[in-house]
Amino acid sequence: MTEETMTKGTEELNKMVANATANQEEKERFSIENDDQLKWAFQMMEEKRKEIRAKKDMIQQAIDYYEGQIKDLRKDIDYFKGLAMQYAEEQADEDPNWSFKESPYGRIIRKKEKTDLVVSDEQALINHLKGTEFVEHVEEDKLKWGDLKKTLSTPDGEHVVNDDGELVDDVTVVTNPSVLVMKHKNAKDSWVEKED
Repeated sequence: MTEETMTKGTEELNKMVANATANQEEKERFSIENDDQLKWAFQMMEEKRKEIRAKKDMIQQAIDYYEGQIKDLRKDIDYFKGLAMQYAEEQADEDPNWSFKESPYGRIIRKKEKTDLVVSDEQALINHLKGTEFVEHVEEDKLKWGDLKKTLSTPDGEHVVNDDGELVDDVTVVTNPSVLVMKHKNAKDSWVEKED
């Protein structure tokens, strides 16, 4: 290859670069006509891939940085929660009906004692109720707990009975004690216990 041919090739490549990078319309009108232009197109693609990788790295670094800050902020929240709950416990020891609702930023309320029914042996309950409206059979038997639970009661607070007064052995009564809970407003302006 002569020097004149190389110079001409370099000039041609420079024109291609200028034309191809000038604007999007130019990129759309450009067409590859020889192997050198094809090599150049591959080189451009590789440079764009490197740019993408670099931007992804920058995004990940920013995510890591902000996740670290969020972790530190959550530690601060836990610290203040601990202080607030310690105070609340002291107040509740003096007055069992104590609650705090005077702040737009947070509340401490007492959740009352709650009794709930829990299935202790689901398969035994399915076997006992097979053939009723409370057991659904698709590929295997499945307990329709929501429907069944509506028909159960605990007349003495310890034993579970159905509508007919029959004792249901595979369901137990669980009592959750009264507890103090802290609430704050979430982004939707609702009072919630869980952190965002």
